[in-house]
Order: sequence, then structure tokens, then C-alpha cells
Amino acid sequence: MMGSKRHSVGKAALGLGLGTLGAWCWALAPGLPVVTGRRKPVGLSRKPYAHRGLHDAGSGMESAELSPGQEAYRNRVHACLAAEVQAADDKVVAPENSLAAFEAACKAGYGIELDVHLSRDGQVVVIHDGDLRRVAGDNRAVADLTYAELQRIPLRSGATVQGGKSAETSAGSPEVQYVPLLSDVLALVDGRVPLVVEIKMDRGLDRELMRKTDALLSGYQGDYVIESFNVLALAWYRKHRPEVTRGQLAVPYRGRVDSPDSALRWMAGSLLFNWLGRPDFVAYEWHGGHSLPMRIYRFLGGTPVAWTVRSERAQEESRPDFDGIIFESYLPGN
Repeated sequence: MMGSKRHSVGKAALGLGLGTLGAWCWALAPGLPVVTGRRKPVGLSRKPYAHRGLHDAGSGMESAELSPGQEAYRNRVHACLAAEVQAADDKVVAPENSLAAFEAACKAGYGIELDVHLSRDGQVVVIHDGDLRRVAGDNRAVADLTYAELQRIPLRSGATVQGGKSAETSAGSPEVQYVPLLSDVLALVDGRVPLVVEIKMDRGLDRELMRKTDALLSGYQGDYVIESFNVLALAWYRKHRPEVTRGQLAVPYRGRVDSPDSALRWMAGSLLFNWLGRPDFVAYEWHGGHSLPMRIYRFLGGTPVAWTVRSERAQEESRPDFDGIIFESYLPGN
């Protein structure tokens, strides 16, 4: 009798375990059908993608004390731009997410990862942060400035914050870079290298940004994919533009799960919201490629991409777990 009860409990536990695993696999499954081998998502290249372009500012690149690898990286950026930009070796000539950084990436043959926001007058502009503090020494938010105002704020000009604003200049100086329009970036790249477009959602789901970004990309003839940390952005693309390859950005949550907010961050880092957007690829922090959620996702046919890889050593360590990389501050093999 006791043996029969233990057998029943064991069967129930096994059933619960298999059901939980099945539910997790269902939640993590990618949008691409599972076929023999792994099908590459349309528009996503195995070519390394330069994070915010091939730039010489950010990740310690402003420091006078550069490592040999960073020095070689910066020299390559400047060499790619020698015909367009005449500058001293120690001057920043290609800030992140600038036209110069994108031109350097194209000339070096790397793909490009970039970020989009909306300006106050509804223009799709290319910038990572929601404000200009880090890239231009200006405390104002991108959403509070028109495109014309953004064109008077130089990127990485060395200006200091004065009353919350950086020193402004007249637009059009060839040696100064400004926040560009997505349309200008697309015209510059013109299909020379593949693009990963990250849709930034600092203030929740922005349908206007989604629609305007998609309208610009729909008319673009080169290879591109979209990605976002916000699963609702992927759900929007899944519903309205299912033919466009979409990627879920994620990072493993390493804190304590002791509040509703931390539980949500743990679930996002464990890819448990994938069922909403059914991402064709997952761009995951490179340290976490061997985590259980990523191993399951890859087993189910998904494509994992590592971000942000900043050295050859990190590239080698991440290689077994990822099919592609987003990099900065060094030059990976192409």
C-alpha cells in the first residue's frame, strides 16, 4: 500500500516536472520554425556588429591611457575617416551613434548596431540614452528637444555642463558630429553593411516611435533586423510586421527575487516573456550565454547573439555559446 502511494507521488512529481519543463520550452521558443539544423534569421549576419558604430568615444576611449588594443582600435577608426575628417590623433572624431562612426564601420566592413528615439517634433533620431548628459554634457532629454535644437549640440565636444546645458554651436561644421536622423544614417549606409536597430523604450511602449521607425526601415533596401529590451515592442512587430526579424535583448538577473519588480526582472532575464514576441534571435549579455534559459533557447532553434564584447578574450570565451557578437573598443576578426 505504502509502495503504491510512493509510486503515485513519484509519478505526480515527474508529471509536474515534465509539465513545467514543457511550459518553459513553450515560453522560450523562438519565432522561427524548428527545422533540420538552425535556420539563420533573415537579415541577421554572422558578421560582427560594431556597437553604436565604430566609435572612438565611450568605454574608456576618451582616456589618455589607452591599452594597446584600444590604441589600435582608435587608429583604425581614424584611418577609416582620414579622407573625411582631419584631426589630431587624440581628438574624438567619431562619437558613438554618429555619422562618422557609422561611416568608419562601413569602411572597416563591420555590421552596425544603433539605437533610436523620438525628438520633441517627432523625428526618429539615433542616440542611445534618453538624454544628452553622457554624450554631450547636456542634461536635457532627447524628447524635450527638436531636431533643429539637437543639431546645435555637438557630441563629445568636450563642453562642460553650464546650467544644465552644453555649449551650442551652429550646425554644419564638418569636423563636429551631432545626433543624426535615422533617415540620414540609412542613406549613408545604403546597404553596405547589415544593421541591428534597437528600439529604445525608456517611457514604455511608444507606438509613434514604432510606426515611424518601421516606415523608414520598410523603404530601406539593405539588410536590417530590429531588437529591444521591451518585449511589447517585439509583440508589436510580431503583429504588424511579422516578416521582419526581431530580437529580444536580455541580461541575466543576479539579484534577490524579493519583490514584484525583481521577480519581473528575473523573468525577463530568464526569457519567460519570449512567448509575447517570439524573438527570432536573443541578444544576451555575453557572460550569460551558458545559462539554462539560453541553452534551452538555442536547443529550440533560436539564434543567440552576444553583447557587448569588448576584448578578444571575451570573444573567445563567448564563442561556444553564441552565433554572433556585438562589439566595441577592439577589432574582432571579420
